[in-house]
Amino acid sequence: MQLSLVCLALCVASVVAIPIDNGVEGEPEIECGSTSITISFNTQNNFEGHVYVKGRYAEPGCRNDENGRQTAGISLDFSACGVKRTRSENPKGVFVETTVIISFHPLFETKIDRAYRIQCFYMEADKTVSQELEVSMLTTGFATEVVPMPICRYEILEGGP
Repeated sequence: MQLSLVCLALCVASVVAIPIDNGVEGEPEIECGSTSITISFNTQNNFEGHVYVKGRYAEPGCRNDENGRQTAGISLDFSACGVKRTRSENPKGVFVETTVIISFHPLFETKIDRAYRIQCFYMEADKTVSQELEVSMLTTGFATEVVPMPICRYEILEGGP
């Protein structure tokens, strides 16, 4: 029991003691595409970590594992990874948003990790559509039918009203 406690303490101490000499350089670049959102960023040193959608680490397509480059990022389709769409009335359009986590260590969260809430707004365009339309007058048709004459019958009753 004491041995496992000592091992755990050493593991925690070694993790706390490992400095990660890296970080996001400047601001990430966001590209709001017609069917996807892309975030890319530069790091101070080679990036060896993960870029993923918050809460969707294990889902395919929602995480990008990078190693060895100073540029990293992820591209997300509107229909995947819980990307949220919200209609706006004023101004008219659609907000598309998600939260992306940049994790610098392949296994642990660190103090230099960053989370970015990405939001793109797509303005609804006012579009006037015109088309010439020709309407002709209604034509009338004549319908005839031969019907038999009604039969009338009269009765005279005694002591009526």
